[in-house]
Amino acid sequence: MDLAPTILAALDATASITHTGRVLHEVVGAAASVRADASVPASDAPADEERSVTDTEADEMEEHLRGLGYLE
Repeated sequence: MDLAPTILAALDATASITHTGRVLHEVVGAAASVRADASVPASDAPADEERSVTDTEADEMEEHLRGLGYLE
């Protein structure tokens, strides 16, 4: 139940639905959050230096999830 919100937070992605789970901040860091839509002001997004996942790591996670069939 917490997997989708946590992955979205790690990728700093926008959620198209409201998830029932929570972001596992102990996994992705306290600064990560899931934005419900694109209307969230940019100032609420974590700054690059606060991100717990590098861009390379995020790309690797995305590729892995795509390989598992979770992403198209």
